Parts: sequence; C-alpha cells; structure tokens
Amino acid sequence: MEYFSAVAKWISTQAAQPLAFVMAFFIVLLWGLSGLPLHFNYTWHLIVSSLAAVISILMLFIIQNSQNRHTIAIQLKLDEIIRATKGAHNEMMDIEKLTDADLDRIQKKYGLLAEKTKEDLKKGKADTHTEDISLPPALKNT
Repeated sequence: MEYFSAVAKWISTQAAQPLAFVMAFFIVLLWGLSGLPLHFNYTWHLIVSSLAAVISILMLFIIQNSQNRHTIAIQLKLDEIIRATKGAHNEMMDIEKLTDADLDRIQKKYGLLAEKTKEDLKKGKADTHTEDISLPPALKNT
C-alpha cells in the first residue's frame, strides 16, 4: 500500500508539470495525425478510444489517492488549529463523522450566529464571543 501511495504521489506530481501538458498535447496531436494515413478507420477509432479510456481510468485512481491524502492532511491541520486555539470547541475535530442532517443543523446554527454577529457589529459590540453549538451526543461520546 505504501508503494502505491509513493508511486501515485510521484505520478500526480509529474502530471501537474507544464511539460506533462505539452507532452499530452503532442500525443493527442500525433493520435489525430496518425488517423490520416489510416483514413480514420474503425480500428484507429477503437485503439484511440481504448487507450484514452485506460489512461483516464488509471489517472482517476491516481487523482483520487492524491485527493484523499490532501483531504486527510488538511483535516489534521484544521484539527490541530482547533486543539491549539483557546475557546475553540474540541468536539468539532470529529465533525466529519456526523450525518448530513446533523451537519445541516450545525450549519444553520453557524448561520444564525453569523447573523447575530452582524447585528452585534452594527451595535458596536465585539464579534469574538464563542457560543456552544450543541453537537449531537453521539459525537460528544467519541
């Protein structure tokens, strides 16, 4: 598994380089030009379509692996910020495990808090207070 992650990381890094785009552009150009002597026959279409599909499917796995690694890294960084910030609610560190309904409920509470803060700011009050958002008991027990 570590080998796949290392290879996926290397491929995604290389694929993001400008040279990779230039190479891909010329490969597509060669594919198109190779159809001229073959008169764009059925076999040519089959080969081009098959190669494009295989490359797309393989790159899908590489991109998904890279995206998952970045998502986990960002989540860990956010968890560390929450953990290290005085007044932050540490229970927010597991929030991604909640159901969609719970996330929607919390999002609405944050929306209401933002509206209240806008009203407070208009009245000259500070916007640095922290209120409890009341996470579901299932999350508080983990």
